[in-house]
Amino acid sequence: MTLVVLGADAAVARAAATLPVDVVHVRLPGAAPLDRGTYGPVGRGAPEHGAHAVAAPPRPPRPAVHLSRPADRPRPPAVQHSVDYQHAPTFLAFVDAVLRPLAPAAVVSLTELGLEPAAVAARRLGATGVPPEAVRATRDKLAMRRALHRAAPHLNPAFAAGDDPEGVARLFDGRPGTAVVAKPVAGTGSNAVTLVRAPADLPADRRTPATLLERYVPGQEFSVETLSSGGRHTCLGIAEKRTAGEGFVELAHLMPAPSLDGPGRTRVERAVGELLDAVGLVDGPAHTEVKVHGDRVTVIETHNRPGGDGIADLVRLTRGIDWRRAALGWAVGEGPRVEPGGPQAAAAATVFLTAPTGRVTAVAPRPRLATGRLVGWDVEVEPGDPVSPLRSSADRLGMALLTAPSGAACAAAVDELTALPIVTTDRSEEDT
Repeated sequence: MTLVVLGADAAVARAAATLPVDVVHVRLPGAAPLDRGTYGPVGRGAPEHGAHAVAAPPRPPRPAVHLSRPADRPRPPAVQHSVDYQHAPTFLAFVDAVLRPLAPAAVVSLTELGLEPAAVAARRLGATGVPPEAVRATRDKLAMRRALHRAAPHLNPAFAAGDDPEGVARLFDGRPGTAVVAKPVAGTGSNAVTLVRAPADLPADRRTPATLLERYVPGQEFSVETLSSGGRHTCLGIAEKRTAGEGFVELAHLMPAPSLDGPGRTRVERAVGELLDAVGLVDGPAHTEVKVHGDRVTVIETHNRPGGDGIADLVRLTRGIDWRRAALGWAVGEGPRVEPGGPQAAAAATVFLTAPTGRVTAVAPRPRLATGRLVGWDVEVEPGDPVSPLRSSADRLGMALLTAPSGAACAAAVDELTALPIVTTDRSEEDT
């Protein structure tokens, strides 16, 4: 049995290597190489297709019933192909010439740019995958809003396309204090998301079909990780978000969500199920963002992949489930499983480092926390580097991963870490 994975990074490739199937990776030209230290020596393959073999790491023995070949036969190394799957003619020719002879059981992707090509390839090959229509309904935020309007309008805020002047005017409706969120129809990572407080503040380049406008709704935002099978949606974790600024850039994710009680969790899970039904996502992973205000749940957006920002690591730490493996494995009959060692902590969080605009003058060493334990630390800047205004996820300076013995302790640890001046900048040094 062969699984084709588009756009894997090192973490996804490691997860794929634990599945009892042959794995074929398809990656964009110029993509960072997979970790050879983890995967073993790299061989040479069919050069005309940019292919090479990547040896998989050793796996613990598994019962023979789960294997796609006799237990005494070693699994061949994973194979990589380099092809521009964003260019449809090139990719479809590759699908027919290279993938079709392999008769893969499934084609999947866990990266945003690979979602639709994987769905198209799966349908073309008659393999298991997510229907392209469902992928498009999640990636196109306006299409998602319209699907919800038809099936579950109570989960929508008021919205309008950027090129609908009457609809845009209705969003502001003349009431003082009304605000509207403008976002790209196909955007991710808080990129180009902004809060608009009056129609006159909406520039001409946002009055196009490429922009979605939504009336701002108050409340606490959450990220919900689900895995669907045959239309049944199972929640694997809910993270509470902390955001900053009018671009709503994400600065922390806490799992489990400290402010969400049992009834609140039930409302969130029910709302996400209604959303996934509305967009036609019957099988596979999803990452959905919602806001909760009182008893009302409003959908912000959804994607048919696990969440980024280290959320998969939060699921692993708090649930003991390798979310990346489960998000790949569903397509080859491998459901979620508790990994050896089980959950590692009652609560965990990812925290993103920021600093005022300027030039970096100092970077503090990894701190010790009084209320939590740092298990991951990555600072991406050093003295002399410029720091841009915080407008999107790309402007963050690094990420920490921490664990704590309770949700309250986790929230305290996040507060403690964000109060520390990890990266120091000097605005006077910005242009020198």
